[in-house]
Amino acid sequence: MPARNRYNLVDDVGDSRIPLHNEEAYQHGICFQAKYVGSLDVPRPNSRMEIVAAMRRIRYEFKAKNIKKKKVSIVVSVDGVKVMLRKKQKRKEWTWDESKMLIMHDPIYRIFYVSHDSQDLKIFSYIARDGSNNSFRCNVFKSKKKTQAMRIVRTVGQAFEVCHKLSLQHAEQDADGQADGESDKSTEEPSSHGEGRTHEVDYLMM
Repeated sequence: MPARNRYNLVDDVGDSRIPLHNEEAYQHGICFQAKYVGSLDVPRPNSRMEIVAAMRRIRYEFKAKNIKKKKVSIVVSVDGVKVMLRKKQKRKEWTWDESKMLIMHDPIYRIFYVSHDSQDLKIFSYIARDGSNNSFRCNVFKSKKKTQAMRIVRTVGQAFEVCHKLSLQHAEQDADGQADGESDKSTEEPSSHGEGRTHEVDYLMM
């Protein structure tokens, strides 16, 4: 079953002009630079209007509290979406401690929606489910250019399709291994990407 029909992905005419990445790029990770506005827990959204409302509420609340945007790097890969602080490296520091820079890391299968704000196309967000308490968190970012924001949204959306394809391949390999009596394959840990088949991601242009 095609992933596009399975997940009800919403195409956008503007997004279609942006070149997509090959699958190999997602193994290494695709990096973007943006500014992190903020995050808040939200109810599970049932419509695009609710997603936009949550995005704008976060922007207004963080602006009212005078919380400055943080410069971040967004890395999209088959392992998920990582958001890391961008700081100037001191000359004496030669080591890179990712744990100190990491703001969030959401596996692809936990990302539900990726969207833009129609009032400001530089603004985009994604909503992810927290596996520990099943709550939803809306993370809002701002890009320097509209095209960059659109590219990030497309990249996250395609990452979901790539992970889904990989999960199907792993399932087929496991099935073949069992049919051939290869018991060693049955002891492998299941791919976390398989969980993504029960979730939904939308490219949204409101």
